Amino acid sequence: MRKLYLSAFIFSVLSFSTGALSQSLLWKISGRDMPDPSYLYGTIHLKDHRVFEWSDSIYTRIDKCQAYAGEIDLSAENLMKAAKNMVLPEGQTLRDRFAPDEYQIIREAIKSCSGYELSLLDRLKPVSLIALCFMQNQSADLEATVDELLYKRAVEGGKMTSGVETIEEQAALMDKIPDSYVLSYFQNLDEQKEGLDKLLDCYRSADLQCLWKMMQEEESGSLLNEELIRVRNYRMTERIIPLITRQSTFIALGSGHLPGEEGVIALLRKAGFIVEAERIIW
Repeated sequence: MRKLYLSAFIFSVLSFSTGALSQSLLWKISGRDMPDPSYLYGTIHLKDHRVFEWSDSIYTRIDKCQAYAGEIDLSAENLMKAAKNMVLPEGQTLRDRFAPDEYQIIREAIKSCSGYELSLLDRLKPVSLIALCFMQNQSADLEATVDELLYKRAVEGGKMTSGVETIEEQAALMDKIPDSYVLSYFQNLDEQKEGLDKLLDCYRSADLQCLWKMMQEEESGSLLNEELIRVRNYRMTERIIPLITRQSTFIALGSGHLPGEEGVIALLRKAGFIVEAERIIW
């Protein structure tokens, strides 16, 4: 199988390993003399209403907590940092990163998916082109991505907000994605929608086995599993523990970080916490 689902797995961070797990995206964390329960929610970085039809159930849990933590703190300052990290180093352009025939493939694909001429985007990092094309082709009937809506709710509720990772850490991870992955995405552009639709079906059903199977079909999975998932799971868990032992906190992470023997749920349980699936009301 070709690398059909690259964009979905990079930007939704969805990869799964085997092991029995209840079907839920929302989890209550308790135990270890925590003052109050905290909550862990698996997000997907889209603006599609189909992935957030249960918003009231999630907002109720945010309102119960004293603090909120996403993968990163979505403050205006951080978003400006993120935008700067999407640009190539001074003096470098996309033409320096790709052979002429590869550049032409990407040029035609970008024009098809976004309407933009690649020459206008020549300073963007290659992986940023996937983000641009991916966002242009998805349903955008929500006012913002799920992560942004959760952050907005927390801010409006006067919650303390933070991120379990920094912009710099996430940018460094994106920089590790080879240009060959980017080229593969654009070579298979017509097949990306099929992969995204399947991903959405799995997510809406909280079908972790389905999502895990999709990842196994992705040829580029070794890097995604090791660099983008496993290593980060340990780092995230290490940073989550002080948050939830200090005060009730709503944690929102890309869904791929939750399951598996080295997923955040399992790592929290190994650290002595009780992590239980919560019902989401549709």
